[in-house]
Amino acid sequence: MHKHKYYAAGLMLLIGMATALGSLEYGMGTLARMGPGYFPLLLGILLVFISILIAVTPDSPDEIRADAEREPFRAIARRRLRPWTATVGGVIAFIVIGKYGGLVPATFVLIFMSALGDPKNSVKASFWLAIGVVAFAIAAFHYGLQLQFPLFSWG
Repeated sequence: MHKHKYYAAGLMLLIGMATALGSLEYGMGTLARMGPGYFPLLLGILLVFISILIAVTPDSPDEIRADAEREPFRAIARRRLRPWTATVGGVIAFIVIGKYGGLVPATFVLIFMSALGDPKNSVKASFWLAIGVVAFAIAAFHYGLQLQFPLFSWG
């Protein structure tokens, strides 16, 4: 029996139910004119459905074999600490720098830090990836969608 599968399904079920129930406080509208609660309701229902599928799907022989050969938690945590730290740190930096520095520096720091979470990425590759994503963000969000997020802000 694979408890981790049921824990994941249970967490998704709780999140889906909470999202669906929370969306009922807002107007639903119709499919043609969606209200603010329409999309969260559909998302919550979808999460509930997926969680049920996860729980009832039988384990494959490969999953059973992989569970038998599972490595200790400390080894897994040590291997995954860098990606998690880089990703979460990048998101936090995006929030802070976005508020005080604008879209360009926030996006650059987010992508640069997150890319360094992969030990295979070099500083040079992370730099150029960040430059490319910043260029795309400027084109898509500033000019394309005209998002009210200043490119640079000094305070």
